[in-house]
Amino acid sequence: MPKGFWFLWTGILVNQLGSFVILFLAVYLTQVRGFSASAAGIVVSLAYGGGGLVGTFAGGVLADLLGRRVTILVAHLCTAAATLAMGFVAHPAVLVGCALVAGTASNAARPAASAMIVDLTEGAQRERAFALQFWAVNAGFACAAVVGGLLVDTDYRALFVIDAATTVVTAAVVFTKVRETHPATARTTGAETRAGFARIRRDGPFLALVGLTVLFGVVFMQHISTLPLALREDGFGSSVYGRLIALNAGLIIALQLWVPKAVAGRDPARVLALAAAFMGGGFALLALAHDLRGYVLSTVVWTAGEMLQASLVPSLVAALSPPAARGRYQGLFAQAFPVAALVGPALGGVVLQHLGAGAVWTGCLVLGLLCALGHLAAGPARRHRLADSPTAATATR
Repeated sequence: MPKGFWFLWTGILVNQLGSFVILFLAVYLTQVRGFSASAAGIVVSLAYGGGGLVGTFAGGVLADLLGRRVTILVAHLCTAAATLAMGFVAHPAVLVGCALVAGTASNAARPAASAMIVDLTEGAQRERAFALQFWAVNAGFACAAVVGGLLVDTDYRALFVIDAATTVVTAAVVFTKVRETHPATARTTGAETRAGFARIRRDGPFLALVGLTVLFGVVFMQHISTLPLALREDGFGSSVYGRLIALNAGLIIALQLWVPKAVAGRDPARVLALAAAFMGGGFALLALAHDLRGYVLSTVVWTAGEMLQASLVPSLVAALSPPAARGRYQGLFAQAFPVAALVGPALGGVVLQHLGAGAVWTGCLVLGLLCALGHLAAGPARRHRLADSPTAATATR
């Protein structure tokens, strides 16, 4: 791998090591600030859903217009400032505003980093790069979940301080060690940017992949919203939630780098359909069990779905993206999970409060199965589109 990739990867890992706030924001809002379950879900949705929509769109455009490096730097510094402020403000409106800024800025860095990885790698090297990126994200989350689960019961403010500090360290690594990968001569003009988005609107297979990823993400987002609240209803503390998230990340750390080999040569549509079924079915298991063993089994099953999804989708997006529009394609695809974060936590919180946890988990099963059927239906058109792509080989093996 190029040195630039490894420094970027190091920055991603450091940033994720301190990613406490996104994991425990719903608990912080309900336990410390007095928000209801539905109100906390709406705030999480606004921060990482609404803010993510704006951030990923802006980040993708700026990555092509101004460059990947400057976009990452500005995004991380703004994220650090807003995250730190969240731990010290008490007024609900100001707190929500800080959360929205933090969600917008943190998501703006994602398409720029993904476009930089595509710039730095090619072929099978690119698949490994995205697998390593996913590994770093989850290795960081594993540590963040365990440490955050302990801090949340002693000092909530430390969550925000450490999260902001690691974000600043990431910006410093990028500033000192990572060069710009998108030369000024290749950057787009405003007219070219508009033309690029017009092309995306006509790219049916790509848009279908984005839409199905949103549906998948609505189910997945329950792990940061309704899952910790349901655990508390069943008498478990925040440390148990932290251990479940650590289990999720630990499974990914141990197994994710092997998954691409396991699915090599298989139909991506079928693999992604299986991923969606595992994601929905994993959460549906919680409708049948309320003890710790049930939560552990659920986590193992939906983590399997997450790993299968992550093993294919990044390389599919890279193969579908024209070289001159990588930032915009990455930016639009990166909006899938913010849309899911906008819908998922709010929907889950309302259903949990008014219909109970059983209705949440049954709904997860229905959405997971719908997503699976969607991937099977979209498979032929996506294969035809990839057959015309010069980078299709790495995405369809």
